Amino acid sequence: MLDRLSLALLNIINGECSGSGYKVFSIDDVMQSFPTRFKVEEESVRESLNNLSAREYVIVKYEDEKEFCAIPTAKGRLVFENRIEQEIERVQTAKKYFVYSALGAFLGGIFAFVIATVLTFALRGAI
Repeated sequence: MLDRLSLALLNIINGECSGSGYKVFSIDDVMQSFPTRFKVEEESVRESLNNLSAREYVIVKYEDEKEFCAIPTAKGRLVFENRIEQEIERVQTAKKYFVYSALGAFLGGIFAFVIATVLTFALRGAI
């Protein structure tokens, strides 16, 4: 299982490597590409890159002090595509829950109105 930082780096690499070739990444550019909630440092980016490479999610052709050249593997692309599918499924599930809750609120309102009307007529008849 990948940690959040490694997963974010994999998403950055997958997003940039849309073709089938290697891409050269500047460490500074990669650090700026991370979402703001991540407090990334150069060391953590390199550690995540090594983690992805060791687990065969990316192939690193070369790496120096300022940049690296990498390409995602089929395994890395699969993780990226599965994350997109999970996000789509999550949004669809949220929409279903919204529809169900709106329908339940509507039916509950109708049910409450019917009960109030029946009680009103019953109490008027009893008085």
